[in-house]
Amino acid sequence: AGRNEVNASAANDYTYASGSNDYPVDITGPWRSTYRWTVTVDDLEPKPTPFTADGRRVFEATEAWHDPALRCVAPGLPRIFGAPYHADVVDAGDHYLIVYIEHNTPRRVWMDGRTAPADTPATPMGFSVGHWEGETLIIETTHLSPLWLDGSGLPMSGEGTRIVERYVPSEDRLTVDRQMTIYDPYYTEPLVRQRYWARDDDIDLTEQAPCDPDSYYRDLAAGGLLEEHFAR
Repeated sequence: AGRNEVNASAANDYTYASGSNDYPVDITGPWRSTYRWTVTVDDLEPKPTPFTADGRRVFEATEAWHDPALRCVAPGLPRIFGAPYHADVVDAGDHYLIVYIEHNTPRRVWMDGRTAPADTPATPMGFSVGHWEGETLIIETTHLSPLWLDGSGLPMSGEGTRIVERYVPSEDRLTVDRQMTIYDPYYTEPLVRQRYWARDDDIDLTEQAPCDPDSYYRDLAAGGLLEEHFAR
């Protein structure tokens, strides 16, 4: 299917058996993330980017080779939300399990009302809790690692970051409007990213090949930056 086309039929059932949960919409099953996709570089609104003084300082000191993803650190929630790699959703009872094909990344979205334990560590995917408001799934995530928000190097504080996502299925259940709002002390107002999912009769959920940082370190060595890298 083309990027803006839906290669699916409302007559088909694309969901998995979801157990006893009686959610307003069954979002289980595979989703194509290339639907209406745009590049995850400089895609966050508003523009110009509303930096705080600390945020601008960190951004201006950032270089392309600092990108954690180049050395196989998981890209994390803000970026994987915007990536073109497909996702598979399973209703696991007390949580949704979302498996992103990018780096075979699993994510748990707790749906049983729990809160993060006091000793919850910061991770690239953070700690996510969700609930349905009508036919909109709302997910809030905290406890994130200080990574990048996008491919241009917009910084994320991690400790002070809170992300809220809204998933709005279409009436025919073949697409989902996904909106991410990022609250972070590096910015004077929230940043917003818009993406979409679509069902697809020909979706490919083949696992992505493992990440290999060899070329990253070779490029650093060739550019005389290897010593600076290990000094960071």
